[in-house]
Amino acid sequence: MNEISIYLKEHFGLAAKISPLSKIELAQLPLYLKGNYDLFNGSILEQRVIWVKVKSGMHFTPDQLKKQGQHLRQLLGFPIVYVFQEIESWQKKRLIERKISFVQPNRQIFVPELLLQLNESNQAYDTTNESASKYLTPPAQCVILYHLEVASIESISFQEIAKKVGYSTMTVSRIIKELLRFDIVVVEGNKEKSIKLKKQGKALWESILPILYSPVREVWFTDDKLNQIDYRIGGDTALSNFTMLSETNQRTYVIGKDEFRSIKESRSLKYLDKKYGENRIEVWLYNPAILSNSKIVDKLSLYLSLKSDEDERVKAALKDLINEIEW
Repeated sequence: MNEISIYLKEHFGLAAKISPLSKIELAQLPLYLKGNYDLFNGSILEQRVIWVKVKSGMHFTPDQLKKQGQHLRQLLGFPIVYVFQEIESWQKKRLIERKISFVQPNRQIFVPELLLQLNESNQAYDTTNESASKYLTPPAQCVILYHLEVASIESISFQEIAKKVGYSTMTVSRIIKELLRFDIVVVEGNKEKSIKLKKQGKALWESILPILYSPVREVWFTDDKLNQIDYRIGGDTALSNFTMLSETNQRTYVIGKDEFRSIKESRSLKYLDKKYGENRIEVWLYNPAILSNSKIVDKLSLYLSLKSDEDERVKAALKDLINEIEW
């Protein structure tokens, strides 16, 4: 992988750092992704990326690469750049058409999310004015929902925002950059910077809805009795608490991915299954406790977790849920 750093430095004068993914980051990934790729942390022009090298003997279509890359982007929170030692011209064309980032050392690098293409002619130019990432990252989504549902993040320092939501100041800085890129905020101040939202309340929610997605990372089932302190009530169980929807026999519990990993490592759950169990566990990309002090998940994340449900009763209940919010 060092050849990527050498290539970018010698041909274009760009610094590109590369290091193995941490054990914590690897633990977030499903087995099929870890089995398909060798993954590395990296950066281009001080922007963090994930280098994804297809393992020897593995072959994927551009559509498969796009889908798996989107999954990796969602889980790890940074742009994904595939690494190819050999790739045919027609394959590169299809990757570029689908805005799939890739590098072929000593030949070409294409990263539309950073608005960057460098090719073998040593020419650098913008390839698109549209980011390949169409959605907010999970931390950014969590922070903007925090503003809508818990407390304002305006007119306070980045460090104060970090304390409120439980993220590092560095993560909050990246979140602010995202919100700027999506034209959601403006930054005010010089030495002590703060932000101001361009819209508020329902207008803000409606404007960002197209770039929000379900927080549900994975679903498990268990017959074990779940500790109410560790989980929030979610799914149609929560929706029945907020609306006239009838509750089903199977209760849905919600927990953040990091918290769930700790529980699995502690082996406090005796039975876990991907299909069967009395209780349904939704593992979210962010900790639901950040957005809700009650035993039930917040309303906006609940809406996002169920908005793809085809049940007409659920659709009607979700409409009622949003209409009854006092913005």
